[in-house]
Amino acid sequence: MAQQNTKKSTNKADNLGIGAKFVIALFALLMAFSLVLPMLSSVLSSTKSTSTSTDTTTDTSSESADDSEEKAEVEKADDKYGALVSSLEEKYASDSTNLATLLNLGKDYMAWGAYVRYYGSTDSDTTHANELLDKAVTYYDEYLAQRESSAVRVDKALCAYYQEDGTSALNQLKALTESAPDYGPAWANLGLVYESSGDTDSAKEAYAKAEEADPNDEYGAKTYAEQRLSSLDSSESTDESSSDSATSTSTSTGSSTTSSSSTSQGLSDTLSELNGL
Repeated sequence: MAQQNTKKSTNKADNLGIGAKFVIALFALLMAFSLVLPMLSSVLSSTKSTSTSTDTTTDTSSESADDSEEKAEVEKADDKYGALVSSLEEKYASDSTNLATLLNLGKDYMAWGAYVRYYGSTDSDTTHANELLDKAVTYYDEYLAQRESSAVRVDKALCAYYQEDGTSALNQLKALTESAPDYGPAWANLGLVYESSGDTDSAKEAYAKAEEADPNDEYGAKTYAEQRLSSLDSSESTDESSSDSATSTSTSTGSSTTSSSSTSQGLSDTLSELNGL
């Protein structure tokens, strides 16, 4: 037990602020947003046939507006985070071993890349997001070369997850749960990756471990794991009644999936900054 307390104290001593909470509100917001377009499509398709040409024009205009809004969000992120990392990289140029600078560069590049990945709608946006996430990993690696941190390793794995490299994210998180079994966020994010790959049984086991490792909800891992387990149980109950409705429910209620335009958010304070962008 003393050894476990020492590990947690070490993570706190880093004063990183990464992995302290889940961004549950943001997760719900992103999942809700992913349902908006299908709902609009359904509404439009129910209009009278006599106004088909008008609906077509409206639908096209709506898509154009959506594209413009997504482009505006990407540009907003570029403006905000571009300025932040520019200032930090000036500090990095004068002292490349400063831990605070390295950490903040990693956090800002990660948040920037995740935001662009979610709101981006073009191949160019995807490439842009991946490059930003690669930069985050580079700075995280430099940080880890000087100081070990389970929180930073979680964020490295999440960078891979947001780049849709599920295998890398899974391997990193499995290794972390072996080296730091008492760190709840590692188990919680492992559950997220398993869930997104469709391995429900492994996801449940990882979420259960997250609850055990974070019994006092110090990192928010317990609360998030409980919510994901509840969602999975709900989906399975629906599966038993109807396979067709189960497919729809699984999409709308919980399976965390990644795509070129959206990603479920993992356990990291880094992404809480997106709410205020």
